[in-house]
Amino acid sequence: MKDYYKIAIIEGDGIGPDIVSEAKKVLELLQKRFEFQLEYTDAPMGDQVKENSGEPVPEKSLEIFLKSDAALKGPVGETTRDLVQALRFNLDLYANVRPAKSYSSISPPALRPDIDLVVIRENTEGLYRSLENEVIPGVWTAAGVYTENACERVSRFSFDLAKSRLSKGGKGEVVLAHKANIFRKTHGMFRDIFRKVSKDYPDIKCRDLYADAVCALLVKEPQKFDIILAENLIADLLSDLAGQIAGGLGMTAATNFNIEKRIGYFEPTHGCAYDIAGTNKANPIGQISSAGLMLDFLGTYHQDKRLTEAAQVIEASVAKYLTESKNEELPIELGGKADTKIVGKIIAEIASTSSAKS
Repeated sequence: MKDYYKIAIIEGDGIGPDIVSEAKKVLELLQKRFEFQLEYTDAPMGDQVKENSGEPVPEKSLEIFLKSDAALKGPVGETTRDLVQALRFNLDLYANVRPAKSYSSISPPALRPDIDLVVIRENTEGLYRSLENEVIPGVWTAAGVYTENACERVSRFSFDLAKSRLSKGGKGEVVLAHKANIFRKTHGMFRDIFRKVSKDYPDIKCRDLYADAVCALLVKEPQKFDIILAENLIADLLSDLAGQIAGGLGMTAATNFNIEKRIGYFEPTHGCAYDIAGTNKANPIGQISSAGLMLDFLGTYHQDKRLTEAAQVIEASVAKYLTESKNEELPIELGGKADTKIVGKIIAEIASTSSAKS
């Protein structure tokens, strides 16, 4: 257990500063309540940084990130690819976890009130490596990268998470979404390794389905899914679909970390929404939930129960807010009238007294 944890703050672009501010307010309250300390250092990255300095990921900001225990990141605009290269690819942050959960009070816009699933994205390979080449003028190719090691470790991570969720009421199943019928060698390898790894987890059910079928089933019967695993591009698309059918992208959070290296950053999955930046209309729930994922990561790998309990309180507080709030108290995104600061304030107030169980 550490005396304090160094947190790099990457506010990002557009609504990033607006929602990161609300997440920090919740974190500050929990630091006092559970008696732990977070030491923040700004690590600017993104569109505005590039405009000002010419570099979307300045060396100084990268150094701050590397010296930190974790980073809380807001959404970034057109320079997202640069951050993906510098952080996810170069630092091998292979575990991208994107939960999607609905509640009765927000159904609609959620398709159903009983959605509780997680999309796991292999975060370092696939077509997202953007290995593009102009063969002749006007003709481009794009190559993907798939390795046995990456497929196996993310498969094991997925089954381990399913096992963990099973003890908390999860369904105990992992579904691999792939297109091995078209990409026979690359996706086929992922499928075969997934099946092989599944044999080490006899208590966890598994299926592998074509990605297009998973899309259809997510709309038809999302309540039946527990863990969905996929390669980089497919999982990116599926996670947005899952987030939307669970109520809206403004509520979705994500991890980007390497378990073995104990380094990572935590962010909402939505974009930076330049059109509403500074208007106090953004939904901060995804950013606040990302802060909870960060605390859980730090608490787990530093064996600090203060942080894991605080993470559980954030999750329970968001659940209580979405379950018990009146319609006018909900975010504008969900049809309510509560602006960014009001949503953050209500969740912070709930977190000040809420238990770790909703």
